[in-house]
Amino acid sequence: MIRKFYVLFLALTLVMAATAWNAGVTGKAREIDAGVLLGPCGSSAAAGPTGINDDFTNRSIGADIVTGPNTVTANSASVVFRNTLQNTGTADDAFIIAAPSLPPGFRAEVSTDNGDTYAVIDQWGNSITVAVGYRAAVILFVRITAPGGLPGLQAFETVIRATSTGSPAVINATINRIYTGFIRLENAQAIVNHTGVGGPSDAVPGAQVEFIITYSNISSMNGVDCALLIAYNLVISADGRKLPNNWGVTTDHIVGASDDRGGLIVGDRPNSQSLANVVMRLEAGESGVFRFRRMIR
Repeated sequence: MIRKFYVLFLALTLVMAATAWNAGVTGKAREIDAGVLLGPCGSSAAAGPTGINDDFTNRSIGADIVTGPNTVTANSASVVFRNTLQNTGTADDAFIIAAPSLPPGFRAEVSTDNGDTYAVIDQWGNSITVAVGYRAAVILFVRITAPGGLPGLQAFETVIRATSTGSPAVINATINRIYTGFIRLENAQAIVNHTGVGGPSDAVPGAQVEFIITYSNISSMNGVDCALLIAYNLVISADGRKLPNNWGVTTDHIVGASDDRGGLIVGDRPNSQSLANVVMRLEAGESGVFRFRRMIR
């Protein structure tokens, strides 16, 4: 009996050891090597100035063109960003979506159903979890609401972060950036006096006034496959009859207006009292100069 029991015990031990070894092999094959990319719509692998955690999508609220230093947004405004969340790991995963950095007074919400419903996310624990299959990607709608009274020509960044639930150390972030206008206009004037009366910069009858309007797209451009702010069909207007201007009735137009980006200039004709310059495309970081002259009566 002792010999039979020993043989039976030995057989059970061998079976249990084999079972444990198989479980170990199976478990190792199923280990999750998590990976995630979160970026602009269609460009989850986009890179910003320093890498894949500061790629960005730029949008604008309020007036695109800002002419004065004291301009502020009048009302609260919402912008819907679209971000691509991609599972680059070796198995299905679920990712916690949060907003670890929000400007004061801003609100961030996320939708996974094309904007039908939204859930609040923030840095205080509000988040959502999004399941993404192996090597799959989903589109997140991120609605960011900015308060009113913001200064013009400023950028406000909301960081959106995805964290793997399978491996919490695996994260990726993207920036959804709102500009309060992104086209800056700077106006300058110069007197050109060749009449022989007074000094070279004296505004005497017959002297010329050169109007110089510099326009710039101030939005950020440093990145790869980021979503940039580009101005199309930008119209820059100069009206000599509209207060505080009065040059429409105190000067005469000199034909020969120019734009160093080749814009389409309307109103460059004798007796004109207003002009417009249409710039077909102005990329992020680009600028141009629109010039015209008037003769003092």
